[in-house]
Amino acid sequence: MCTVSFIPVGNKVIITSNRDEKIVRPAALPPKKIMTTADGALYFPVDAKAGGTWFITNNKGDIGVLLNGAYQKHIPQPSYRLSRGSILPTLFSYDNPIHALREFNFIGIENCTLVLYVDGQLHECIWDGTTANITQLDVTERYIWSSVTLYDTTMINERRQWFGEFINQNLYPSQQEIIHFHTNTGKGNNHYGLKMNRDNLMLTVSITSAEVREYDTVLDYIDCLTNSHTLYSIEHQLATSSTHE
Repeated sequence: MCTVSFIPVGNKVIITSNRDEKIVRPAALPPKKIMTTADGALYFPVDAKAGGTWFITNNKGDIGVLLNGAYQKHIPQPSYRLSRGSILPTLFSYDNPIHALREFNFIGIENCTLVLYVDGQLHECIWDGTTANITQLDVTERYIWSSVTLYDTTMINERRQWFGEFINQNLYPSQQEIIHFHTNTGKGNNHYGLKMNRDNLMLTVSITSAEVREYDTVLDYIDCLTNSHTLYSIEHQLATSSTHE
């Protein structure tokens, strides 16, 4: 939930997220089919503490990712009405998550950033505690986001530079090459390398990557604490009625 990249490659897109968390937080459950809606199934990893998620996909090739924070680091309130982890399952329970996003009540939810790839379009929503700013982005461009709750402007800019260098050297990267970027870039820089570890107190606990292709989505989940790996393909509903997990 703290580093996200969006990379279009030919007729597919690859969205990858590093989740940075406190080591004392209970380990998340790997992604699987969690919910079935009128429009299909929802797949996501589950935060074991709050029961929500930071990364979601369905069997139509739509993806949603959440990062903590908005434009700048904020002071958390003592309590909130809803957990940020509830946002994505709520939005994706509707036929059109973007329409649902425009009607969503963010009041009483902590600051966050959402990246939504729905129906082949890319949107960014930044909730700063007062206003939800929704922007449609150019789906042919490449993007990287870093959570402002953990990374300051200098760190974020250097991470963008690393991303630019990676793209220049890999114009058509594979999913595994992108995962390698998310795993090894800035290696040795424990404070703000992409796979970070701040004194074994705050660290990258997992990497989730979705490669959205014409007929299916390949979901790759790496638990960095146990070195376990979950990989499966979700066939798109419009292409076939069967789903492999």
